[in-house]
Amino acid sequence: MLIRNKGLFFVVCLIIFQGCAFIMPRNPGGPVIESPNPTTQQLSFKTRPAIEPFDPVDRTPKGYSNLTAPKIIANPLAALKIDTTFIPKIEYNTAAYYIKKIKKEINIRLSYPTDWKGNYYKFRKSVPLSKIEMINEKDTCYIAKYTLTEVDDKRPYHISMVLDHSGSMGHDRCVDLQDAVSMAIKESETKNKISLIKFDSEISFEGKSKDSAEIQKILYQKTGMEGFGGATSIYDALNMSLDSLKGDTAHRPLVILFSDGYENSSKVQDIKGVVAKAKAMNVPVFTIAFGGGADEQLLKGIANETNGLFFLIYDRSEFKDLLNNELFLLNHYYDLRLLPCSFDYDKIRFEGFTDKGNRVTGEKFMKGLQETLAMNLNFDFDKTNLNAKNLEEVKKIANYLKSNSDNNIIITGHTDNAGTSDYNLDLSIKRAEAVKRALVNFGIDQKRVQAFGRGESMPYVPNDTEENRSRNRRIEIELVKK
Repeated sequence: MLIRNKGLFFVVCLIIFQGCAFIMPRNPGGPVIESPNPTTQQLSFKTRPAIEPFDPVDRTPKGYSNLTAPKIIANPLAALKIDTTFIPKIEYNTAAYYIKKIKKEINIRLSYPTDWKGNYYKFRKSVPLSKIEMINEKDTCYIAKYTLTEVDDKRPYHISMVLDHSGSMGHDRCVDLQDAVSMAIKESETKNKISLIKFDSEISFEGKSKDSAEIQKILYQKTGMEGFGGATSIYDALNMSLDSLKGDTAHRPLVILFSDGYENSSKVQDIKGVVAKAKAMNVPVFTIAFGGGADEQLLKGIANETNGLFFLIYDRSEFKDLLNNELFLLNHYYDLRLLPCSFDYDKIRFEGFTDKGNRVTGEKFMKGLQETLAMNLNFDFDKTNLNAKNLEEVKKIANYLKSNSDNNIIITGHTDNAGTSDYNLDLSIKRAEAVKRALVNFGIDQKRVQAFGRGESMPYVPNDTEENRSRNRRIEIELVKK
């Protein structure tokens, strides 16, 4: 039907135009955000690329338990009074991180036993770790002697916070993430120095400070996703975060990297080189994968390779609790010191108990080569002969030498300080020579093996407790090239 009245025709067209504008989004490729308040300045976002998956609703897997803020619980049953939704488990977890390796010793931080809902427990004081295994694809060896010390450490860190602001995050999530960082920093018992980096396809260094008020200004100089919304450059962001920590010798370094997506736009494509840079700088990287669309494998690999920690969360309500947990782990932990029992290993596994008898497990991938190990040998008092169990340990060394013909070994015997120094020297020599004879009997050329004794002259730990004296009564084997 033709509309003869021009005024009526104009009104109809206006209605149709407004209806189309209501139905069609103004920026089909842009992030989904609520309409801004008329009194609020319009924010400017980049056009979201098609390759960035965008899910405006957080999707939590069935049966997933959210994290909560950290608290140490002396009695597991007390958890019921604090959080009625929490039912104590029989088994808790411990996480290994911030690992240092020197020629003889591995020094590992173990988290308090935790259910990862924010509840932390104590290890029992007597034999806290019932089993420590070093594992490779061919064999498993066991650490018999170790030291586990509870640490309350308030020294500050320089933390480079790296926050994903790509299009898949969306404005609301970015605001929630900024607010979570803000609250976690304010509530932290240790005032750390913070460098802040936001990234999408480009990397924006927002600033650094150890003043809490200044950190808040840096954090909110861009609200939510303002100025962001592009693709995801995880490699470039990590590389800049390491640069932001350079030259600061007054603080211990750490990177906390948050991302909900996959790497797709970095200029630097050598992630192995970036990870090697972090390792050379001794910078652990804590990584957080948010939601089912995050590259869990990449973020977990970065954390493992740099001796950091990896977390996976699904709901934005967890942002603050997770950051609280991560800051808590920096200052409250157990210090584990041990001599390795294997030259080659792929991971280390822990088993132990809380002070209330709950079982604790944990593991850490730690592929590497140690130059010196301590054999799991237990000589009887004042004896030098090897029992059947000891011979099994020696056989493992023999098998390693057969598979690695370009290596020789040096065996060194040590004792505690009980008895005279001359007697202890003689005892240590005889025990080292007993191990050498066993290796020769297992088919190793005696020219590949040297045996020495050091007696009590080189204690590994002070001879002030029976536990320490036991650790000093040891056989060390050093790997040397031919």
